[in-house]
Amino acid sequence: MITKEHIAEEYRLIQDEICAALEKTDGGATFEQEIWERDGGGGGRTRIIQNGNIIEKGGVNFSAVGGELSHVLKKSLNVDQDDFFATGVS
Repeated sequence: MITKEHIAEEYRLIQDEICAALEKTDGGATFEQEIWERDGGGGGRTRIIQNGNIIEKGGVNFSAVGGELSHVLKKSLNVDQDDFFATGVS
């Protein structure tokens, strides 16, 4: 069974692969990483590369966040569930 945790881990691996490929292509710069947490639940990794041979500045980000849906948002989305989870790489 595929779980939200499994999907989030796959996105972390995608971020790792993108960063490794960009570092290899640039040949001069490496990513710096900042780990962050969201007060309502979850968190992510922000990775920045800069001053490279090719890349002036760029970022590859991962997040997996969750929390409680407000009554207004539940009504707007027409859902009954009380919580949400969102993950991705940008």
